[in-house]
Amino acid sequence: MAHLHNQFDDLLTLINVDPDVLAATRERLVLARRLAEQHPEGRTSYSSGSIPVRTHIQPHAGAVSDGDGGIILDRVQHPELGPDGEGEAPHTITDELVAFIGPKLRDPERTPFYPKARVCTSRRGLKIHFGAPVNGTEVTVDLIVALRRRDGRGLWIPDLEQAPGSAKAWSASDPQGHVELLTSGADALRRTRRRAIRILKAWNAQAAKPGFSSHQLSVWAYEFVEPRMGLVSAVHTVLLKAALRLQRGESTKDPRSVSPDLKPLIPDADAERRLRVAADRLAKAIADPDDVDTVAEVLEYLFPKTMRERERAFSAASSPLSTTASLGLAGASLLIPKTRSWREDTAVEG
Repeated sequence: MAHLHNQFDDLLTLINVDPDVLAATRERLVLARRLAEQHPEGRTSYSSGSIPVRTHIQPHAGAVSDGDGGIILDRVQHPELGPDGEGEAPHTITDELVAFIGPKLRDPERTPFYPKARVCTSRRGLKIHFGAPVNGTEVTVDLIVALRRRDGRGLWIPDLEQAPGSAKAWSASDPQGHVELLTSGADALRRTRRRAIRILKAWNAQAAKPGFSSHQLSVWAYEFVEPRMGLVSAVHTVLLKAALRLQRGESTKDPRSVSPDLKPLIPDADAERRLRVAADRLAKAIADPDDVDTVAEVLEYLFPKTMRERERAFSAASSPLSTTASLGLAGASLLIPKTRSWREDTAVEG
């Protein structure tokens, strides 16, 4: 299975976030959290999502890099907020945070400062646009405005698109707990799980309408990836077991027992079909893992956008002296003739 494994390793390299972009995402998330904590309403903040779990990807050109986190309000100052109070949503406080953070980001006496920064409200809190792309990629930050739950673990997360007093204005979640779960376990298990999530997220991002949230894919990986699994086996197992679960009409529970059941972003029948077809295609490559054409066919089906970009990179090599390094592809230096296809790529030490 050497060739198939090598191609998966190469795929992970292809979907890596540019190091400068990743560093900027981390730095801007830290800055946004620090500024939010300086506001009188901010009690403490946290990071969530792909940054602390290390599952950030850039599956194709034009993808935005965003950092996820939250600011936790002081409920003593606002007993009316949330289901533990009078059910009110934090529209006013969110507007105050927007008005507070924006000018500070644009303040030339601060380092760093972003003169074109814009802060606006989103469904769950704040969306911060820095107006300073990094190597052509927009780097943004999402900050959820949240409350600690009085009874039980986790947070109350608002839906600012609902009326302030609506019963649907809040939902329970535990983003900090999810980070703890996804970074738990032995080193080898964490590494395989993390790599499998990145591959699954890249596959999901190929569709015009992704079928699953990154969180749902991560939960499935947490459930289905087991110790001593290889990467290819881990990805196939998640695809197959998730499809079987949907086929049986079973729900995916929040592993922290806080949030409602996780559901696909598309109808269950379509989601099940998408998962099963992907699992069947990958099984075809697993059955013939060293056949270059079979593996290429499967990868082109599962990752069409990523593979097209890779093919364009190889085609752009106008000189036989071009190398994978000069094309921005990590790995050993490799001579690429004009007519060479990525299907023929082999590891060469040099």
